[in-house]
Amino acid sequence: MGEYASSQMSIGIGSEVYKKSIEKIAQATADNCKMAHPGTVGYGENLWANSWAMDNLTEAVTGAPLSWWSEKDDCPILANNLQVTPEVFDKCGHMTPMAWSHTTQIGCGIQLCPAQDWCAGWNPPCYNTTLISCNYYNPTNDAGNTLIYDKGNPCSKDSDCDYYANSKCDTSCGLCKAPLNATDPHKQPKN
Repeated sequence: MGEYASSQMSIGIGSEVYKKSIEKIAQATADNCKMAHPGTVGYGENLWANSWAMDNLTEAVTGAPLSWWSEKDDCPILANNLQVTPEVFDKCGHMTPMAWSHTTQIGCGIQLCPAQDWCAGWNPPCYNTTLISCNYYNPTNDAGNTLIYDKGNPCSKDSDCDYYANSKCDTSCGLCKAPLNATDPHKQPKN
């Protein structure tokens, strides 16, 4: 996650807090051993699977976010004025919740699983898989009306951090830190 954190700082987006309550949701998805989104309401989700059981879980835990973050190289966010549009979401839907400035909390789960339908018939055969699920709060808005992140300078004082009430500026990295229970004040209610 270190490379991911340094990428966040280079584009000046907020920091995230790891939450055990969100980890439980992600772990339940991973425990299901299915490469399918369960539709958890209120959270964004990334899934990643490898076609072998990894002996080194560190390799899986670092491989998943690096794989998701690598979508940035093909992501048309600049052509879309930094907005999450359907085109952006289609090409880099795993990267956007990692970069989205309104993602404030994350939790992940990992599970070693038996062979899956998606790797049936492979040569050599797929006998085991490693599945990782990460959930994000606030989920990315793919309606095309929300910026992935705001252009600007790193924060230098708390008053620079005005999106979430009571946010604090971490001057060591220039990122705004939202309170643990922050909710997006600009989120549109679902109909």
